[in-house]
Amino acid sequence: MIEAYNFLASWQLFPEKGTYELGNRPKSGTCKIESTGNKKEIHISTNWVTLENQAFNASYTFVADGDEHPFYDKELADSVSATFTDALNFDIVFKRNNTALLTLQHELLPNGFLKIAQHGNRPGGDAYTNT
Repeated sequence: MIEAYNFLASWQLFPEKGTYELGNRPKSGTCKIESTGNKKEIHISTNWVTLENQAFNASYTFVADGDEHPFYDKELADSVSATFTDALNFDIVFKRNNTALLTLQHELLPNGFLKIAQHGNRPGGDAYTNT
């Protein structure tokens, strides 16, 4: 998948550069994006440590063809879609009952950094963005 090539790497989080409207900023973190044996699949692993030194991780694999596919972690979402809009941007949308719950926008910046913007709604319905 040619569109994914620029993103395939291990990325370090710079929490002090982020803006967090929901939750606390982590102390540190990494995001690893890799291809799988299936040419249309992407695997993302994230690890982070809180300011209280608690370690967490999450990982998921999805088909990055722009179509909506069933998602295996039903606690998070029923379906997921991933779209590469160009060589510098791709979006992942997690849905439940055809409603977007979480959108992750990935953008490669001119300085070579990866910017990830997380968009969702608080329990009360108000929108938030963590960057």
